[in-house]
Amino acid sequence: MSDGLRLHGLGAVVEVRCVGTAGRALESAMRTAWSRCLEVPTTSPVDAQALEVRLDDVQDLPQRLMLTTRKVTKHLIAARAGDLVMFHAGAVSDLATGRSLVYVARGGTGKTTLSCLLAQRMGYLTDETVGIDSDGTIHPYPKPLSVRRTETPALKDEVSPDALGLLRGAAPPRVGRLVLLDRRPGMTSAHLDEVPLLDAVMTLVEQSSALTRLPRPLQRLAELIDESGPVIRLRYSEATHPEESLLALVQETA
Repeated sequence: MSDGLRLHGLGAVVEVRCVGTAGRALESAMRTAWSRCLEVPTTSPVDAQALEVRLDDVQDLPQRLMLTTRKVTKHLIAARAGDLVMFHAGAVSDLATGRSLVYVARGGTGKTTLSCLLAQRMGYLTDETVGIDSDGTIHPYPKPLSVRRTETPALKDEVSPDALGLLRGAAPPRVGRLVLLDRRPGMTSAHLDEVPLLDAVMTLVEQSSALTRLPRPLQRLAELIDESGPVIRLRYSEATHPEESLLALVQETA
């Protein structure tokens, strides 16, 4: 049994113990992949339920890493339920101001790819789950990026943001703008459009976690939108350059 890893994200911490015949190999791989979540934050985190993961065959390591990422995320979300507004989203922050783009989308819509592109010029916060406090503060979750394998799309590699050379946020991150990702094959350019309030709220509800645990959940969403400005929809395809459209949006609202 390993000594355990304390992984920080969403303003919470979960202790992960790696067990089994290949438990040490699992712990070593996780220390590399979860490098930024091992760093102790300046504020005291909320404790999440401890997690035990088992690996007996080192050949199963990629699959176990992928499943463990899902479990860690689930535990951290549970620890902040009733406290934070949480979206299925990626996020990056301006290095100087901390103003952050939160791009909300269902799985398989390109959050990880977009995070890799944007975080060459902005600070990486997460590629999966964004937690937002009542004052608009974002609690980073700089987890490993889940990169889908071309030859086996059902399997993802958990890659450290350090290994990918992604930038770190400098200033405390706050929501600058909420963006809904809408990937459409065949588009030749990316388009940004404002989303009507009711449509924005309904879409954000669908892509949220533990929203009903919050007091006044719809009011919290409306207040967040009011504070950050109209929600924007980004329509794009893999052939376009959506990161340039989003970077322009940050510059407009800085």
